[in-house]
Amino acid sequence: MGSQDLARELEGVLEGLIHTSSQDSGRQNRLADYLMGRLRARLPSHLWPYLEPEVQVPGLAREKAWDLGLVYPMGPTLPKKPRLLLSLKSILKNPSGSWPNRLDDLVGEVSSVQMLFPEVVVGYVVVLDHGAPTKRKGVYRQPEGDELLPIYARFKDGLAALARRRPPLWAQGLVEAHWVLEIDTRKRPLLQNPQETARAGEAFLDLLVGALRQREPLLFLGQGQ
Repeated sequence: MGSQDLARELEGVLEGLIHTSSQDSGRQNRLADYLMGRLRARLPSHLWPYLEPEVQVPGLAREKAWDLGLVYPMGPTLPKKPRLLLSLKSILKNPSGSWPNRLDDLVGEVSSVQMLFPEVVVGYVVVLDHGAPTKRKGVYRQPEGDELLPIYARFKDGLAALARRRPPLWAQGLVEAHWVLEIDTRKRPLLQNPQETARAGEAFLDLLVGALRQREPLLFLGQGQ
């Protein structure tokens, strides 16, 4: 599937996301389904049944539901082990107050699972709305022009600093890769730089699967991979 087709599919996914209530626990489901399909195109078919949305994974502090995960048995009589996990987030309101918390939350959720499963591969996906209402003196207002660019630039710099978990840097709290989808709900189509974003998503998934193949080669053994 080419980047133009993927961009069109992503546009539909994002339209569904912004029209789903923020209180709906399934708000990210269509994005998770998109990512699941693109991961299946890269993974051997015997792993497909173990790639699921909303997977419960133990952490050092508590069990957490990850938005998408490949949780595969360690052996015939052994418990399942998370091999690949994706966290899906969005900033659709009050960006200036949300982005620092998003970075802190990312470090916390990732560290908790990495303490128990240091080999796990983790990806982070976030949707940023340049039309997100911003809180000023207790009142929400629509942003003017590109005023959110500096805020999102700081957030993306923070993500880039965290998305580099590879040798020799194995610190807990880092992730293998991230993917940023930038939209503007004041305009149609929603997605900014659609084909470039689609290509970045493909590179993101290639990196994750490459890290998984390097770290867990037996998962790919004997499947023509």
